[in-house]
Amino acid sequence: MINSPDYIREITPFIDKPLVKILSGVRRCGKSTIFEILHDELIRDGVPADSIITMRYTEMNIPEDLSAKQMYDELIAAMGDCPRRYLPLDEIQEIDGWEKAVNSLLESGRADIYVRRFE
Repeated sequence: MINSPDYIREITPFIDKPLVKILSGVRRCGKSTIFEILHDELIRDGVPADSIITMRYTEMNIPEDLSAKQMYDELIAAMGDCPRRYLPLDEIQEIDGWEKAVNSLLESGRADIYVRRFE
């Protein structure tokens, strides 16, 4: 097993690169902890906290029938006019068709996207 700081060191070269960074693994293996450390690293590196929009798609306030289009529209609205946002998206596999929405966000050039999902 790799320690969390080692994962962050592996992710760091890809921050602000036009790639979707995917953290995948079995349940309860520390993926959320790595997301939290990444959040703290971004802030330590000068990213304003309000430029980081974290979404967890297993929350009770997320409708079970949320479509990929609705997810996309909500994220675009949350991004507002800010030229750059960081989007850690947790348990995104709960949304059917999420890949197309994430690709559209990536192609906008305004989002640095991190996906956490379980296998």
